Amino acid sequence: MTNVYHIVQFQSGDAYVLFYGCHWRCSYCVWAFEKWNLCLPNDLKRKLDKLWIKKNIKFLSIEEVVGILKENGVKLAFFGGGEPTIDRELKPLIKRLKKEGIDVWLVTNGELLDKELVDLVKGITFSIKALDDELHKKITGVPNYKALENFKRFAKSGKIVAETVYVKDLVECDEILKIAKFIVSLNPDIRFRIDPLVQNPVYEEVDECIRKVRKILPNTYRIKATGKGKLPNLLYPKLGE
Repeated sequence: MTNVYHIVQFQSGDAYVLFYGCHWRCSYCVWAFEKWNLCLPNDLKRKLDKLWIKKNIKFLSIEEVVGILKENGVKLAFFGGGEPTIDRELKPLIKRLKKEGIDVWLVTNGELLDKELVDLVKGITFSIKALDDELHKKITGVPNYKALENFKRFAKSGKIVAETVYVKDLVECDEILKIAKFIVSLNPDIRFRIDPLVQNPVYEEVDECIRKVRKILPNTYRIKATGKGKLPNLLYPKLGE
């Protein structure tokens, strides 16, 4: 059985597969208060919450995940959560999906990455919480040396997109500039995504930081929602099941 408990599909046809659980305890983690894809309407999330409380949602087997993605014509599945790499079934699941022509893009803190996993996936969004180790421990409860060593190891793989979260009064632009310099020292062609904190998205500060970081690392950006996109389709769990 995998740690997969929730799957949605976007209008692009890509799916997002959520894995339950994480071995870090990030102080600002959105999943501490939200289990479902953030793009789903609140009334639907409330219904899913009721199913969760009643323990009417089960974790999926490898074949169940494969079946759901195949039935809906998915060709690319983003694996996030949570932390997918703590799932013992992660590699077998990815290998099974590859046999069906479905690629996986992994969203991870990077601490548990290895060469086999990097080789298996189409791409990796590697989240660097902080370069400063004491700040990293304050945020996550763990040191960052293993994650940073893995970033160094795979920086030239051609599969890494770096990511961090701008958190006011915690991870601001001075720290993010340090992360950018670290990335540039390894591979200046890596793309670097700076995400506003969901709970407190100070967009103007983030955009100003991006302008500064681009002077060091040109491929720096954030995802901007237009407000015109259609809501994702809920593939699992289905209401009424």
